Amino acid sequence: MEEGAAKPGLSEEEVKAQQEAAKAELPYTFAAPENYSEFEALLKGHSPDTQCVILARTLKCNHPSLAVGNKLKLQKLFGFLLEYMGELASSSPPELATIDKLIPQLYELCQMFPEAASRAMRGMLADGGHTMEEELEGNGHAAFPALDMLVYLKVVSLLFPTSDFRHPVTTPALLYICQCLSKCRVTSLQDVTSGLVLCCLALEYVSLSKRYLPELLNFLCGILHLAVPDKTSIGYSLVPPFRPVGKHMDLLLLSSPQSSSTWTSGPLPLALTQHLELTDSLHRDHHGLSCLSTCLDLVKRCCLLYKDSDSFAAIFQPIKTLLSKHLPLAAHPEALQELKTEILAAIEGAPCSLTPLVWEKQKPIPLRMFTPKIVEVLDYGKRRGNTKAQRESERTKHKYKKEFKGALREIRKDNRFLAHEKLKETMSRDSERKRKVKELFGSLGTQEGEWKALRRRKK
Repeated sequence: MEEGAAKPGLSEEEVKAQQEAAKAELPYTFAAPENYSEFEALLKGHSPDTQCVILARTLKCNHPSLAVGNKLKLQKLFGFLLEYMGELASSSPPELATIDKLIPQLYELCQMFPEAASRAMRGMLADGGHTMEEELEGNGHAAFPALDMLVYLKVVSLLFPTSDFRHPVTTPALLYICQCLSKCRVTSLQDVTSGLVLCCLALEYVSLSKRYLPELLNFLCGILHLAVPDKTSIGYSLVPPFRPVGKHMDLLLLSSPQSSSTWTSGPLPLALTQHLELTDSLHRDHHGLSCLSTCLDLVKRCCLLYKDSDSFAAIFQPIKTLLSKHLPLAAHPEALQELKTEILAAIEGAPCSLTPLVWEKQKPIPLRMFTPKIVEVLDYGKRRGNTKAQRESERTKHKYKKEFKGALREIRKDNRFLAHEKLKETMSRDSERKRKVKELFGSLGTQEGEWKALRRRKK
């Protein structure tokens, strides 16, 4: 993808003279900004080269070895620079050349503080994922990410390894790309452009690991389907966000066959993912041809990437059917026809390494071996005897232990019964004694009362 075109301006000598003059005017020491407003004020209004000089001097003046608090300041600086790049990408027109100049400083900060850089990038990806989830919950579909998010995804591939099986930054980024390719609805040529940029990023992420991404190939197949003229009976299946027929399923059809003669091949500018203005049908056809050319080129690169896969033929069968039977490119430029021919040749020429499963013609003859020594093992890890006498001895021991445990159980039961009966007898005797004592105290009390009454009468 082309990131930006060179703007017409001064000659090289004049530009160098201005740069030298700007360097001479800049101070040699810069304080690390405490917040984003200070960081933005530090860089705004300067040329890209001057901004690089300011950042380089800021890094040197606030190196962690010079003071204790510089480490935290530079960690914040990474987040400020990342947010600043997002603003540059969101501006109109996007300042992609400035972003390209600032990448080395961002890489240097990432190498100095990898954990802080990882946290900052994960925060950006989490914000994008939450935004997509909210759109899916509210509308049932989501829009393609803006240019600033595409720049962040590109920055991830530059700062962190993409070939790791699992990585705290690149793995969420790759999952976010796959989610965009499967959830974002294609309704315009600008959406087609954004989707193709995401496909380029996904292919870049897996270029070393050769990881299979079904969302990538499904999206490319859906983009090719947009150029199919007759969609009544197709021999391949489409998955969301694409449908066989619909309102926006003819985006890549040419309005006039003469548009092919005036089209020139070239990369898609990255800025078209944000502002795509097509004044007439000719410009629309030219942009559609550029999208179709990019899509075919991506399919060709996927063929080269997955050519060693055992499932190559099954993976590319839908694309093969689409290109060979449903997508005639006779009225299209010769470059597109050559890409189509190369893709079909790569698919058909791939060796099929899969063999069907069949029963063996005859049962294999086992090798002659000695009779194995089989030792039975009980559930609790105890072994049984090998000979009959040992097994009989083990059986007798087991029977003895079982009967011994039964006898102990009966003895305990008898002891409990005897103790219970003895307790009942003791309690019965105690209750009888208590009753007699109570009667005795009662009779004594009666006698005492009579004696006191007799004594009162005598007085």
